[in-house]
Amino acid sequence: MTEKNLEGQIVQMNGQIQKLQRELQAVREQLDKTESNRDEYKSKYFQFKGIFQKQTHIFYLYQGLSEYSLDALSGIFKGTSFEEFLACGVQPGNIDALWEFSRGQALAGNIADVAILNKIIEYFVRLYNGTNESPILAFQAISPGDAFDVDLHIRTQESRASGKISNVILSGLANAYTGEIIKKAVVEIL
Repeated sequence: MTEKNLEGQIVQMNGQIQKLQRELQAVREQLDKTESNRDEYKSKYFQFKGIFQKQTHIFYLYQGLSEYSLDALSGIFKGTSFEEFLACGVQPGNIDALWEFSRGQALAGNIADVAILNKIIEYFVRLYNGTNESPILAFQAISPGDAFDVDLHIRTQESRASGKISNVILSGLANAYTGEIIKKAVVEIL
């Protein structure tokens, strides 16, 4: 081969190298864009997964109630789907009815179901408050060790007539604006 032929091949190969480098750069840019999109979708996925898991957790708790409670609550929670559960539970009248049922169960000593019902009520109160510009309902601030007050609390049948609260069985509800008690907390006094 002549020197001129070799120089021509070198120029041709340099051209191919530059073309391949441009293609490689374009592929790298596409890869960066794809990875960025993947990270964004992954972040959104975990965000929605977290929200959905919280919601479905409450639904699964509800499904774990005793047959008696599920049957009694069928007037509040119409249907069997998760969406129907949410739609029914967030309604103020249904929150009230759910709390009243829970009070009855607390006073009857059905503590296992009341623990679940308390979580369901708290969840729906948070959801309901979230649909308003400012919270409508609040929970009574009560802790074990507080003095029992008939104006603020309902004691269980097994409780003493007075004394210090040993356990809060069912959270009470109050007006978030005024603090006025709407539903007295059910407590134990031992």
